[in-house]
Amino acid sequence: MPELPEVETVCRGLAPAMEGARVDAIDVRRPDLRFPFPAKFADRLRGASVQRLTRRSKFVCVTLDTGELLIMHLGMSGRFTIEGDTDKHQPGQFVHDVGGIAVHDHVVFEMSSGARITYNDPRRFGYMDLVDAET
Repeated sequence: MPELPEVETVCRGLAPAMEGARVDAIDVRRPDLRFPFPAKFADRLRGASVQRLTRRSKFVCVTLDTGELLIMHLGMSGRFTIEGDTDKHQPGQFVHDVGGIAVHDHVVFEMSSGARITYNDPRRFGYMDLVDAET
């Protein structure tokens, strides 16, 4: 399981690619990770704009303009990769081209910023949930 400094690093790496951007498309490639995805997960995220990214304990919290909060946990082996036009990203954003779809790429976010953010988790101990931001 990633320790808190690693989760903070992931949060800081995702923020420039996600904050202020809209989720143009999302590809959820399986029905579950550690737990099933929430009902209509992809439909609820598609078109939502990311207001800010924060970390709470070992969770990455994404505040959306829809009034919902996307909560993500990396589990033991989860990781995010960011692909896209490197001219749009700042140094240190972990941007790279992996070329193709890996078997353990479970969720892919296509952002209006031009970034493609892929969640890869061979063990599937991570999870994602959508909750009311007011809770």
